[in-house]
Amino acid sequence: MRGKKLIVAEIGINHQGDKDLAKRLIREAQASGCGAVKFQYRNLQSSYMGRGTQIGDEILQTEIHKTHLTAEELLLLAEYARKRNVQVGISFFSETDIDDFGSNVEIFDFFKSPSVELLNTDLMNRFQTLGKQLYVSLGAHREIEVERALGSLRGSNWTPLHCVSNYPTSLANAKLGYITFLLEKWSRPVGFSSHDVNWETCLLAMQLGASVIERHITLDKEMQGLDHSSSSTPDEFFKLSQFAAELEVALSGNGPRVPNQGEFLNLQNLGRSFYASKVLKKGTKVSVGDLTYRAPKVGLDKNTFTAFERLPLAEDLEQGEALMRSSYEGTPMLPRTLAAAAEEMKISIPVRLHDYEQLSSQIPVGAFEFHLSFGEVQRGLDLPAVRDSDRFSIHLPDYVDSSKLFDPFSPDAETRQLSTQVLANCAQFARKLQEATGAEVPLVGSFSRLHGPKKDFYERHGELSREFRQNGLSLAMQWLPPFAWYFGGSEKLDVFCSEQDSQFILANQVPLCMDVCHLGLGRNYYGFDAMEILANLQDLIQHVHISDTSGIDGEGLQIGDGDSGDLISEALRLDAYKVLEVWQGHLDNNRGFIEAVQRVVEMRG
Repeated sequence: MRGKKLIVAEIGINHQGDKDLAKRLIREAQASGCGAVKFQYRNLQSSYMGRGTQIGDEILQTEIHKTHLTAEELLLLAEYARKRNVQVGISFFSETDIDDFGSNVEIFDFFKSPSVELLNTDLMNRFQTLGKQLYVSLGAHREIEVERALGSLRGSNWTPLHCVSNYPTSLANAKLGYITFLLEKWSRPVGFSSHDVNWETCLLAMQLGASVIERHITLDKEMQGLDHSSSSTPDEFFKLSQFAAELEVALSGNGPRVPNQGEFLNLQNLGRSFYASKVLKKGTKVSVGDLTYRAPKVGLDKNTFTAFERLPLAEDLEQGEALMRSSYEGTPMLPRTLAAAAEEMKISIPVRLHDYEQLSSQIPVGAFEFHLSFGEVQRGLDLPAVRDSDRFSIHLPDYVDSSKLFDPFSPDAETRQLSTQVLANCAQFARKLQEATGAEVPLVGSFSRLHGPKKDFYERHGELSREFRQNGLSLAMQWLPPFAWYFGGSEKLDVFCSEQDSQFILANQVPLCMDVCHLGLGRNYYGFDAMEILANLQDLIQHVHISDTSGIDGEGLQIGDGDSGDLISEALRLDAYKVLEVWQGHLDNNRGFIEAVQRVVEMRG
């Protein structure tokens, strides 16, 4: 991993001398995910000697005078950017430029020496006295000049930027290999100042190791002005910022291949396994002629069937029923001693409405979580025959129809209406279960959609949980992974998954279902202290989901098969019901759930 990338939106002279346009460019840069903006400043009186006599000089001088903003105006813009949590920097071309800002120059987070001033020793020395990060652009100079300039710099707070001083720069002239050369020669972070025709060149620069990307921002590449054609629009900056944020993740995987959960899901849905083409009685030695090969892949496939081909069936197999390992070995049962230990530990098992009866007999741990689909909720939820000694929770569906995620605060009226109805129907079902068992039935949901400031998001969700509590119900928001598997693919989430989110949860006292697997994935992605988050949120944790993890997207692994064993052990100590959510635990007659129970009991010792 090479560290986080900083994307700098260079406003330069693209503000056209208009302060309002400059503010808009700041806002667009922030909305696009840029970590910083940068301006340029020249003292007009000390910049040029008279009127340019060359055509190029005349064009440049005319443009610079036309787009000039004073030091006072740039200081106000710097303050505007800082208030929006965007770093702000500036390029100076002379010591006089710096003097115009006086002590107020401290407002800037970083400075940049332009390529044309690389050999200006006095300016370079002055930059270093300011004590801020200095970016040094290397365009238009020979290597011997680069060596002399960089070799004279003191300290460690400077970063060379590869730059080709063409406006714009074609792919043929990009010379991105120089980034690798700089990294090896100077053994320090390196950046890239881009004037390229293609913004995608910045992606190649990051892949080669550039940790800072500077590129001009514009609202329209066709605007009149010198820099617009070599600039990027906010849409392009948004794409660049997205790639920068996930580049390290995209380049990871240098090791043995481990499929992610989305791949497992697609393998199940799209793959094939054997099904009985007719009724097959116990004791039958099944041949391929007795079977049909169809999707989904929930049983033995052509590879795994060969190990059982000569064995007799241990159970009858109905026509259309999947051929599984348990078809030969019999239905597994959780031993009573393990069931009693699991019940004491408040272990719970996920069930569907149709399999509660079978699963509760097969794995009698005394606690179960109904996982509901949007179709079941919309059709109406009839109470199954439940044992009043069992304890229950309800997992709200993630979807409200085939194309919409659950989101009761959505700006889309239809999504909001469907989600509100899901909440109401599930709340009614919870009341029925509470009446049948005489015990509280918590509702758990994934609230994953952010539509504005996080402060507002958590205030709304804290209030929603309090409304449920006032109506005699418990609603807990699930801790989420950094990437969620929605609609067959992966989506980056912005809430209930980071250290910052834990602070908002505390501030708004939001009841929580702590998903240990998701917490482990977040630790692997963000690098936060997951144990500290568990400790800080323990008073708000009303419910727990448990499975193991691998990396940042290996979700739902069997207990003990991943890298979150320490978190699982800690979560088992919590006084809350703990649902074992191992992926595909229900397949092969719930063999995965039985193994998960055995493993957590062993972990407790």
